[in-house]
Amino acid sequence: MLEYHIQNSSASEKATSPAIILIHGYGSHADDLFSFAPYLPKDHTVIATQAPLTIGPNSYAWYPLQMDPSGAVTSEVEAAWSAVQLIVDTIDELIKIHKLDADDISLLGFSQGAILSWAIAYHHSDKIRRIVALSGMVHESVDSSSPPNFIAYASHGINDQIIPISLPRTTVLPLSNAHQAITYHEFKDGHNVSQENFTLMLAWLDKTNL
Repeated sequence: MLEYHIQNSSASEKATSPAIILIHGYGSHADDLFSFAPYLPKDHTVIATQAPLTIGPNSYAWYPLQMDPSGAVTSEVEAAWSAVQLIVDTIDELIKIHKLDADDISLLGFSQGAILSWAIAYHHSDKIRRIVALSGMVHESVDSSSPPNFIAYASHGINDQIIPISLPRTTVLPLSNAHQAITYHEFKDGHNVSQENFTLMLAWLDKTNL
């Protein structure tokens, strides 16, 4: 089971709590996205997970990345799917430990965490109600051919130097055009979350709360 930080829901009178699971990016750590917690819906339990691979001081990854001879970044697909399973197994345990509402689990992922969020949502749609996918893409190994059984907010910076805008435009934008359940926005950002993006994301979370 993954290490994690938790901010408990303020709605303590309920038997179970909806939850937002935070999945950080490559080279980051659980505290990074946990800084979002005070601004997220108060009736949700917010849990920031930490990736299992240590790549430096306070720097973690969900799966290894390499650079091919052309300079393009490639990932180890089997390791990525192992990370998907590890996160899903952790969510199952968190539901039991913290009495989370298994029918109202959201993922909020950035970069590598966003890529994993798409994979989890499509391949474990019975476990996820909605996702927020920031500065990511849908990996080619993800089967996105069926209509989504989840709702999604996705965003990307047009000046992103880590995950070029061409990638979400070819993997996320077509899904958004095809399915009302998927909302996609572009911002004049780099590989980051601007205040404008953050504000729009929070409004979407409020609008889609049950």
